[in-house]
Amino acid sequence: MMQKKILPIIIFLFFTATVHANSETTLLFPHPFYLGLTGGYGSTTWGGLVPSKNKQNNALNISTPTYVKEGGAIWGAFVGYEFIPFFAIEGAYTRYPDAKVSFDPMSLFTFEHDGLTSLTTKTETVSLMGKIMLVIPNTKIRAYSSVGGAEVHRSDQLNDHWQLSPTFGLGFTYNITDHIMTELGANYTSGAGESELNPAQDYVPFLYSVFFHLGYRF
Repeated sequence: MMQKKILPIIIFLFFTATVHANSETTLLFPHPFYLGLTGGYGSTTWGGLVPSKNKQNNALNISTPTYVKEGGAIWGAFVGYEFIPFFAIEGAYTRYPDAKVSFDPMSLFTFEHDGLTSLTTKTETVSLMGKIMLVIPNTKIRAYSSVGGAEVHRSDQLNDHWQLSPTFGLGFTYNITDHIMTELGANYTSGAGESELNPAQDYVPFLYSVFFHLGYRF
């Protein structure tokens, strides 16, 4: 009988303490709606189609690229809403640096495109992610991890295609003031590829980025 009386009291005290902690945390982050700009470094993974030097031969060079130049500055924008200080939904647009993909003069790409030996391909994403955040004690810094979906857009002479892919992130967010927020994070977005004679035809690059957010909270 004593245990039956004590258990409800423990549950009540736990619930009261949790609500109190959440109330204090909410006071630290009073403006749930936010938007801002993104900048940082990112790269596609077109280089993964290039065979290593010791494996390159005439047969492979007919179909695969021989050299790729990629990686550089990214830019974009984001908007989000914090339902509670521990969970938010965030949408974002990110523009990745162009990749220059070079082919052998005897390749299928060159044959089908009137002697061209290089392809400049553009990549951008539109994503929607859920963010789970953990407040670092005695600070306004929150560590987070995020997961969601991204529409990856590849655009070039070979293909103009949107691919729905999973995307993942992690990082730290910090409020400089009640209205000004910053964030340092990293993101990975999956791509897609097919085993075919011309793998560059349908390839959607995997994406990596390290970024900085500067936003305003409402």
